[in-house]
Amino acid sequence: MFTFTVFIIYAQNRYDYSVDLTKVENDELTVHLTCPTILKTKINFYLPKIVPGTYMNSNYGKYVHGLIATDKNGKALPLKKTDDNTWQISNANKLYKIIYKVEDTWFSKIDNKVYSMCGTNFEEGKNFVLNTPGIFGYFEGMKKIPFHLSFTKPTGFYGASGLTPIYTSNVKDKFLCDNADQLYDSPIMYSLPDTTTIKVGNTEVLVAVYSPNKLAHSKFLADSLKRFLYGAKDYLAGKLPVNKYAFLFYLNGEQSKLETSGAWEHSYSSFYSLEEQPEKEGISFWVDIAAHEFFHIVSPLTISSKEVKEFNYNKTVLSKHLWLYEGSTEYYSQNMQAWAGIKTPEQFLENLSEKIRFSKLYMNDSLSFTELSTESAGKHKDQYGNVYMKGAMINASLDLYLLKLSNGQYGLRNLKHDLGIRYGKDAYFEDDSLFNYISTITYPEVGDFFIKYVIGGQLIPYEKFFSYA
Repeated sequence: MFTFTVFIIYAQNRYDYSVDLTKVENDELTVHLTCPTILKTKINFYLPKIVPGTYMNSNYGKYVHGLIATDKNGKALPLKKTDDNTWQISNANKLYKIIYKVEDTWFSKIDNKVYSMCGTNFEEGKNFVLNTPGIFGYFEGMKKIPFHLSFTKPTGFYGASGLTPIYTSNVKDKFLCDNADQLYDSPIMYSLPDTTTIKVGNTEVLVAVYSPNKLAHSKFLADSLKRFLYGAKDYLAGKLPVNKYAFLFYLNGEQSKLETSGAWEHSYSSFYSLEEQPEKEGISFWVDIAAHEFFHIVSPLTISSKEVKEFNYNKTVLSKHLWLYEGSTEYYSQNMQAWAGIKTPEQFLENLSEKIRFSKLYMNDSLSFTELSTESAGKHKDQYGNVYMKGAMINASLDLYLLKLSNGQYGLRNLKHDLGIRYGKDAYFEDDSLFNYISTITYPEVGDFFIKYVIGGQLIPYEKFFSYA
């Protein structure tokens, strides 16, 4: 008779993060990480330098202070900070825990710019805006393993998010993200709840509002967004492309005015940092901006290049195709509202006219749009706003041109539908191949359009394209 003894070694194959939101000191939170198993003797720990959809370097590592790394016995391991966002840890095969403090970006005195809609806010006892890249880091070569997040929260606070908690109570929440991409794609806003859930087709839509002076309410916003969402469903061939979506609105009414405001899109949510105002005064603008952010679920969150799908969080490598990611999304958001009767045709055309005027008066209208895209976080960052102006007009012109060439049978919506089939959520196109592919599945003339007006920067003859209408 033989006896076998089986030794099983349990490796920690995920990140275990914990944050106590009831303990804020000097606008800082303390972050605890129980680390995944590291086999290397030296490894880099990062906070992101840049994140998708921002087209600027945020350098979140600048807001981290006092980072220490220890083994299981609590003994500190050697480390050094090698740049704004990188800590190099030695004896990493003994690494067990990392602890650091992180300050919020909204009211920091650090000389660094982070858009407020991509930043963090730690307002003790009132509100926590947790854009995850500003709080949680990852190890080099280890972006694809799960992240477990545990939050201790003030009694009764609700964590509004596109994520579904794996555990929740009156004082604690736990979330699980499959990898760093999902983590950084998932903002969470904590406050006493003002939420409304609506059903649009098969999609459950959460609307969460923080309005300190109670000038706006989630039910009002949800009722107003419902019409747009039903229009979007029909515009996208009868089905919204997600099963759950969250609109997270922070309306600033009691803190000092933020330097920036706006919204940031995600696969299953969007976060809004805006000034508080009476809901009936703000609702038209809020619906406009929500329509834009929501349509990002088509591009670039479904249709995008390798630079987006395999995003490098610590090196600025941007795609050529902001005409598609931002331009077509902005055009979609306006065109859909006219198509669904939310706006009149006159309002739609006036909006397009204003975009042409703004682009010609205030922007470099002859700058190559592909060059603007790749350098939007660098030498052309002052031209970035044109992606919402001329970028939308590139798509309006392309839409009319496609309809002209196809005798009204094939427009931009058809093209994006076909691109979505070809390059779905888990696939990507090569940056240099997209224009050739589009001209192959449509018309050779469309390839010439891209060469002249997107790559070459020739002035778009709007009179010509709009005459096709």
